[in-house]
Amino acid sequence: MTDKSSVSEASLVSHDSVRIAVQAALRAAQVEGWTDAKLEQLSGVSARTIKSYRVDGKEPSLSNALSLAVVLGPRALNALLSLIGYVARPLDEADAFCVNSAVATGLQHFSTIAMAAADGRIDHIEAPLCREAADMIIQTVMPLSSAGAAE
Repeated sequence: MTDKSSVSEASLVSHDSVRIAVQAALRAAQVEGWTDAKLEQLSGVSARTIKSYRVDGKEPSLSNALSLAVVLGPRALNALLSLIGYVARPLDEADAFCVNSAVATGLQHFSTIAMAAADGRIDHIEAPLCREAADMIIQTVMPLSSAGAAE
């Protein structure tokens, strides 16, 4: 007898969750005025296939699900990606500044300098590591500085 809860038999993302997310996105799109023909034109997924996802609740392939979600926009794409714990954002959108991460990163680099200077001097072997650490500290805190605000 096999254990149905074993990792080898359970998928991280269920087929039903993908099917339901795509079906919900397509039904919302229809309410917003999207036609199957327009979705076909923009996504490359046939209108007949789109209808089968929306009306019959057929399970889409991953490529079709992503193609449709990209066309339908961030809400549909994020609904699909959230199934694996992710959200979409444009590649050119800057990461939000995280103070906790900046402090942790800065402390790591300060530690490099502190360890090198523990004997009261920074020798020729430690100097390049300290220079790199100082550069990383500057890069880490730059968004908080007046120079970083100008960017």
